[in-house]
Amino acid sequence: MNEQLAYEDAIMQNAILYVKEAGKLIMDLINMPLQIQEKKNQSDLVTEVDVRSEQLLRDRIIRDYPDHWILSEETDGGREDSHRALQQPTAGYGWIIDPIDGTINFIHSIAHFSISIGIVRNGVPICGVVYNPVTNDLYSGRKQGGAFLNGQTIQVGKEQELAQALLATGFQAIDWKPNSVVVEQIGRMTGRVRSVRIMGAASLDLCLVASGRLTGFWHDGLYPWDVAAGIVILQEAGGTITNVAGRPFTLSDSTLIASNSIIHQALISVLQ
Repeated sequence: MNEQLAYEDAIMQNAILYVKEAGKLIMDLINMPLQIQEKKNQSDLVTEVDVRSEQLLRDRIIRDYPDHWILSEETDGGREDSHRALQQPTAGYGWIIDPIDGTINFIHSIAHFSISIGIVRNGVPICGVVYNPVTNDLYSGRKQGGAFLNGQTIQVGKEQELAQALLATGFQAIDWKPNSVVVEQIGRMTGRVRSVRIMGAASLDLCLVASGRLTGFWHDGLYPWDVAAGIVILQEAGGTITNVAGRPFTLSDSTLIASNSIIHQALISVLQ
């Protein structure tokens, strides 16, 4: 193993330690009364647990990798340039963090939320770790190194056509309104696919595609911390991820279409 691969393997192993430590913090606090604050509206929420999880993760990264940059939801989520900042590759290694992806699920005690860390080199995702502390499921992937669930190799499903596909989608809080884009898109899927789920945690939804439980996933209005980890895991599991135009997805894109590769063009055709 060359020096770069060894270094990046060590980074991923540390990322696993960090998410497990944050997961323990979250589980220690999960039954305590929550202080809930609205960000943009009643569907865009943050708790002190999100903030404490993010601070733990940032502290560990700054301690161990002081020369790496960090982009995280609660610190950087108010930045209007959070996508534009990644349009030109940022030099060196960076960590893109969601301290709790699926905060509304967490608030309502629904066990579909995660801590998500994506690591990029020169703007390209190279490692991803997604951890659900309730189920203790740990998804991980490294570029050209495979994708894993709790250490076991995972692969995308083998559904051959849309009629066999179980899909998931989601929406940003600002789009939760009558006649929203996602409602119209689900309408297009009606009768064409097996079913559609809205589960509320993009990082985990991408991992469900990677492990073959879902066939595909699409989402408008995503931010880098929603997907930086999951896209590595899904690609390493054999999946395809593009924007709505069918071009390879980059972290500066806000619309994502992911699938087992086999149904991908058919999925794009319905969504375009």
